[in-house]
Amino acid sequence: MNDVAVRAIDLKKVYRLYSRPSYRFRDIFGLLGHRPGAYTEHAALDGITVDIRRGEKVAIIGRNGAGKSTFLKLVTNVIQPTSGRLEVRGDVHALLQIGTGFHPDFTGRENVHAYFAQLGVTGAVADQRCAEVIEFAELEEYIDQPMKTYSTGMAVRLMFSASTAITPDLLVLDEVLGVGDAYFAHKSYERIRNLCDHDGTTLLLVSHDIYTAAKVCSRMIWIDQGRVMVDLEPAEALKVYENSIRIQEEQRLRKKATQAIQQAAGPSHDGTDVLIVEFAANQPPAAGPTYFSRIALYRNDTLVAEAPLLEEANTSDVRLVTDGTAWSEPVEWQGRGARSMQHFGSPFHKVAVLFRAHRLAAGAARGELTLEVDYGSTVRVALDLRAFLNGRGVSLGALPPTAGGWTSYRTTVDSNGPTSVAIAPTTDRIGTGAIVIRGGRLIDEHGEESLILRHGRPVRFEFDFEVADPNLVGSIGAGVAILRGGVETACRLFTPDLHVDGRNAPRGTVEMSVSENWLGTGTYSLTLMLTRAGYAEQPAHPFFSISPDVYACVRDLIQFEVRGGNIFATGTPILARGAWAIRTAARTESDLR
Repeated sequence: MNDVAVRAIDLKKVYRLYSRPSYRFRDIFGLLGHRPGAYTEHAALDGITVDIRRGEKVAIIGRNGAGKSTFLKLVTNVIQPTSGRLEVRGDVHALLQIGTGFHPDFTGRENVHAYFAQLGVTGAVADQRCAEVIEFAELEEYIDQPMKTYSTGMAVRLMFSASTAITPDLLVLDEVLGVGDAYFAHKSYERIRNLCDHDGTTLLLVSHDIYTAAKVCSRMIWIDQGRVMVDLEPAEALKVYENSIRIQEEQRLRKKATQAIQQAAGPSHDGTDVLIVEFAANQPPAAGPTYFSRIALYRNDTLVAEAPLLEEANTSDVRLVTDGTAWSEPVEWQGRGARSMQHFGSPFHKVAVLFRAHRLAAGAARGELTLEVDYGSTVRVALDLRAFLNGRGVSLGALPPTAGGWTSYRTTVDSNGPTSVAIAPTTDRIGTGAIVIRGGRLIDEHGEESLILRHGRPVRFEFDFEVADPNLVGSIGAGVAILRGGVETACRLFTPDLHVDGRNAPRGTVEMSVSENWLGTGTYSLTLMLTRAGYAEQPAHPFFSISPDVYACVRDLIQFEVRGGNIFATGTPILARGAWAIRTAARTESDLR
């Protein structure tokens, strides 16, 4: 463990949630015993195993309540684990909460000296370090005022400056840098980089600003429901996390659909279960629509319910899930009435049916539930079939691809089968599928396609598209984001007014030219997004991976390198010439004196 700063092995932290305040008090003194119903247990961390090596910069990301802060409190010895093993080496400096360790009635200077004193730093050394803290925090005018008069941003600046004035072995920061302004945040991140790169400090950073954290850290650990979901380099972790937003929204919509059918059914009865069956595109968007003429659920060859594919009204026993799905209106295809899973129009490339019946869970456990599906498509479409029984996801495998006619398929709904994937698979293509990006290329100053560009030379970006939605006629927005190293946005280029005609001219090529490539030397990737007109001007809208206004988004469409340029083009994402001028004045007699 010589090079390991933090080692966690099957680390668990379980909290008791008491039904009455008095039960908590009695449990503190060991007087509660095993009283039934006195408390429930919640696992804030449920088996974390991870190694963090010295000098690493690690970001801990995840939703509120995922277990991020609990992990940091265990590392900093604020709380103790319920089980498992945790080893932490070296001196730990932590800033877990605004105001911790700083008294509001003391001045800023007094608080800094008190902080140093508890670290064993006193006398002239403390005076010198205090001066450095005041200079970095830029609080010279206020340092001798009580901290209760400070704004939140001023207090954070002072506390962060004090925490990093003495080089720690392990620096732990929990959601504190986002409070300051952009200028100080940049200073703070530069100090963090210097501590880690030159002094060997290990950084643990919790932040909801995952894009800034990705620029600072070389590794990202995503925790959800007390478990490590992914542990990857930032560029890959961001893709998984962005895709997970869609999974979280799907979970919310499933819960909403379940509650709606329960309310429609009236008072619930013991043993009544809810089963949601989903058909999802394996590689969204699908190449074309898939038609369904029959979706039926059986128990021991007895029909439980059949999806109302042709009726407008749903019942309390079965209904089509319309929120977050791509169902069409009833249509006729190949001689049958049907509904289709459209290949455009929704950021959720799937359709779903919800069944409500007595003791479905027991039937699934015994292998008594069978799903029968009649479906077809004009093109070869790969769909995954999955079920959610009372919220638990179960994978039912892949629906056999078909093209040209109707196919019947029968499968068992087995609640003991493999769990449905909880994390969204990483995909570089997001959007409703109304427009499909067929490819892209960079054209250099010689008119040739190239992945190596010269700084300061002309460059042209081209991409081929096809409008899948024939009703999409009019203006759309287009944006290009150029990322350096996969995480740092170097620049964005945007136009609010490209005209497309899905009815009469569905295919084409868009060109975007720059007379002078102003990117500095380095490696870049290009991401393309096509949106509904006015998308960029909206003050607030859903996250792009679940937004119905994003027609297509292809991440890392092109990866390229920029070479050439002078010393100013090295180490910077953007180098622009600007319009320079100089005005001079003639020498006067006073200059000669």
